[in-house]
Amino acid sequence: MKIRVKGNQNEEIEGLFADYPYVFHIADLRDTKVPWHWHEELEFDYVVKGTVRVVTPNDSYVFRIGEGFFINTNVLSTMESVKGERPGYMESHLFHAVLLGGHFKSVFETKYLNPVLHNKKLEIMGFRRGNTEQEEMLRKLTQLSDLQRKENTEFQTRNLLSEMWILVMQQMKNEGNKGLPVKRVNQERIQTMMAFIQQNYKEKISLEDIALSASVSRRECLRCFQSCIHKTPYEYLQEYRIEAAKKLLRDTDIPVMDVAFQTGFTDGAYFGKVFKNMCGRTPGSYRKNSREEL
Repeated sequence: MKIRVKGNQNEEIEGLFADYPYVFHIADLRDTKVPWHWHEELEFDYVVKGTVRVVTPNDSYVFRIGEGFFINTNVLSTMESVKGERPGYMESHLFHAVLLGGHFKSVFETKYLNPVLHNKKLEIMGFRRGNTEQEEMLRKLTQLSDLQRKENTEFQTRNLLSEMWILVMQQMKNEGNKGLPVKRVNQERIQTMMAFIQQNYKEKISLEDIALSASVSRRECLRCFQSCIHKTPYEYLQEYRIEAAKKLLRDTDIPVMDVAFQTGFTDGAYFGKVFKNMCGRTPGSYRKNSREEL
């Protein structure tokens, strides 16, 4: 699954267009993780192999083979494999609410979509074996994936997503007020600061620069990052730079030294050291292995 960042710095979903705002992706976590991100689109995922950990500022969730989950709109999250377990391999379905809601303020939007979209306690909803309604959702998730391997299935896809949405609403009703309220101020601040980093990671960035982007003090900036994603701003910046470097190493023939410079590192040796610490191999080795796997 490829992630790009739009002008407003939320995730841009590759392959999702206005005339049909749905896309099917495969997310393979064998050699990577899905970085901290958010998007307006809604998401259903099914774990085909291995184990996946989904982390939000409020909680951490683990899903294993044969299980699935729903991610609500604009939820800040990251996904990774679980150490010591087989890496996760997922089928991901992403779609904009307009696919089900139709025109603005339709009955579908106001009666069915908004109760879920506006529920700030609902970040992640898991679907596991042993529960009749959740097992029904898992069956529909596999049906949805199977549909995407055929042609001309747009209507069937929308119909199936509508049926799945009813199950989401039923499970939300059954769970009542279960869940932690999202700390909106913290999340909005960190999204602003993360957006600033994503936009300026190629340049030299100071803690003060990051804090100023959200009009907070350096101390509050540090507190917000630790509270939401359990990292310092500098750690997030380094991880974002390394993810950008990995993409350049996989997709281009740019010399390693130039990859370092293009991702915000001013010293090639230091770039190599940071890359190896985070990825377990040198940039050159990563490039070679990633192409051999294709």
